[in-house]
Amino acid sequence: MQLLTTAGWAGVIADLQSKQQAAREHAEQLQAQKRALALESAMGSPEAKKQLTKINGELTRMALEGEDWTAALSQAEASRQLAEQTEKDAAERERQAELSALAATVINHASEFTAALQQAVKAGAALKLVIQNMINRANTSEQPNLDRILQRSCYMRAAQFAGLQSFVEFQGYPGPKDQVVALETEIGVYLGKWLNNNGKKG
Repeated sequence: MQLLTTAGWAGVIADLQSKQQAAREHAEQLQAQKRALALESAMGSPEAKKQLTKINGELTRMALEGEDWTAALSQAEASRQLAEQTEKDAAERERQAELSALAATVINHASEFTAALQQAVKAGAALKLVIQNMINRANTSEQPNLDRILQRSCYMRAAQFAGLQSFVEFQGYPGPKDQVVALETEIGVYLGKWLNNNGKKG
């Protein structure tokens, strides 16, 4: 049997139904002719009897064909349903494959996210070690600003500035928004005298 799509089998069914309906209409016409000839045949008309015999034979043949039409339509409908299920299964496999590919992409991005956080932690730890080294060398007037760099608040504002609050739940900075800046911007203020090479007296 030829493999057709759902739409193809729907076309076959429509064609079979059209032919079946045409056969029914033809049978109705023959039945009308048979009724019209019934009286003449009963009264002994040879021609009427001959026509009735022919009509009866045709109706018998069409009755058998009617069973064939019903069987054909049943098989076509079963094939249409099978084709429909096959197409649904194929579409579902494709959908699942697309979701699998997207899931793999999500895991890749999640790995990048984790790596970026781990790198941020490492960078922060290294930064604090350097600041502690500076504190050990700083005088009493310089140490307070360096101590501020070791506090969590500037890292929290830096995380908020970077957009981490969209992914990690923490209390946002309640102060002015212009104070939510990149980490290097905030600590640059405390390190300004050295960054500008003004640490030495002229």
